[in-house]
Amino acid sequence: MESSPQPGEPEAPTQRQRIVQAAMELFMARGYAATSTLAIATAAKVSKRDLYAAFSTKQAILAACVRQRAGAMQAPLLLERPANKPELIAILERYGAGLRIGVTDPKVIAAYRLAIQEAPYNPELAQTLREEGRMAAFNAVAALLREAQSAGVLRPGPVEPMAGLYLALLIGDLVLEHLLGYTEAGGEEQARHFSEHATRALIAFHGT
Repeated sequence: MESSPQPGEPEAPTQRQRIVQAAMELFMARGYAATSTLAIATAAKVSKRDLYAAFSTKQAILAACVRQRAGAMQAPLLLERPANKPELIAILERYGAGLRIGVTDPKVIAAYRLAIQEAPYNPELAQTLREEGRMAAFNAVAALLREAQSAGVLRPGPVEPMAGLYLALLIGDLVLEHLLGYTEAGGEEQARHFSEHATRALIAFHGT
């Protein structure tokens, strides 16, 4: 039985979270095929019975790993309605810097590698990564731009090309470069630079 955290202490991970965390670490170290459910259960300190109560198959565990990492790349986007251009710029610059850092997190890149490795056998993993990673970011930005249009900050028109422009300038080939092992140092300063550039371009093309 898991004990409750004391006041002021962080909550202990749930059994399901421990399984996902242990599985991701083993998949990264050994590869998916070489990792057994027994090894995952042992690393997570749960019984195989409890593991299969949480996940019906090893593929389901892998899917949960990919889904978690896809969610991890998402910077929070507060969808307050921007009342003016400076507010929109501030929101986009903050979000863009966080997103650019998020997509290059080693655990996110590891999820991409796992999805690529398993694509011939489990193609839905790539779809999960796309929907809960890239498309979630796209939809969040598009929703923000619609709010900006309603406030008269952006010109009327489809927001999808606007969101696509912003994300293309912000991210570009960054994920591919990391997958290929090209990891130029830059950190938060570089992330802010790209976010500012993408935001300025968006406002220049579509601002009122």
